[in-house]
Amino acid sequence: MQEELKDLNKQALGAAINHMGKVAWPTIILTLLVCSLFVLCIAAFANGLISVWLATPLVSVLTYMSYTPLHEAVHGNIHGNKANLRWVNDWCGYLVAPIIGVPFASHKHEHFTHHRFTNIEGKDPDFLISGMRHGLPSVFLTTLRFFYTQNGFFAKNNWHSAQLKERIIYCAELCVSLGWRVLTIALIDQPGIATVVLVGYFFGGFFTAYWFAYRPHFPYDNTQRYQNTSSLIMPIWMRPLEWFWLGQNLHSIHHLFPRVPFYRYHALHRQIEPILRAHGTPILGIWSRAPVKV
Repeated sequence: MQEELKDLNKQALGAAINHMGKVAWPTIILTLLVCSLFVLCIAAFANGLISVWLATPLVSVLTYMSYTPLHEAVHGNIHGNKANLRWVNDWCGYLVAPIIGVPFASHKHEHFTHHRFTNIEGKDPDFLISGMRHGLPSVFLTTLRFFYTQNGFFAKNNWHSAQLKERIIYCAELCVSLGWRVLTIALIDQPGIATVVLVGYFFGGFFTAYWFAYRPHFPYDNTQRYQNTSSLIMPIWMRPLEWFWLGQNLHSIHHLFPRVPFYRYHALHRQIEPILRAHGTPILGIWSRAPVKV
């Protein structure tokens, strides 16, 4: 049985390789689109063109969407195998980082630790998000703790071993992330600007924490490679809205093959679904969490 699973794993890797290594133009376009729309949204609200009731959810949506390019940049998926285009990869990360409020240059330390120790309490820095299971007050507090961990992990765990350049970049990113919010609230003379900037950010960050971290790893009781993350399958009526998740409902694909770009998750999932099932990957209804049969 183990030999059969090893052979199936090789087949899955072979399939995944076909989706890796190319320049990720869709991610580059997404980066530019999210950044442009975010600036336009704030500007439109500042000039009274849209209300606080529209601007706040738009900021939330764009905040959520900004994390996917950051996440892709952390894994080096934007420049693919083109080492000379690494600067494009990094600039995409730096551009969206102030929106999601997570420093790009230091996020790789936290995120790679999460990959290395997925679902291991005390080692996986994202394990704290499992606290969302304890009710609504815990959901709020856990989201705030998650923000803090994403921003403070480098200072707590990597500061002393980091080079001066890394420290300067980390501090600069924190200042930009905090600074644009403070300046926007202080300089835009429009009632509700703090709600747009802060409440919009909180709900966008919460949606990211919930769908990127909490739901794919729940119930946090398995550390096996094919079983520590789930694929969450949308019901038919939700398929027209599935694009909004940017593939993150198929988070098992990412943990298995981190160099596959997000817009290839669905294609690869369809290819290797029998292999996933043979390895016991949880393939669940996104709302019911009941196993989805073939």
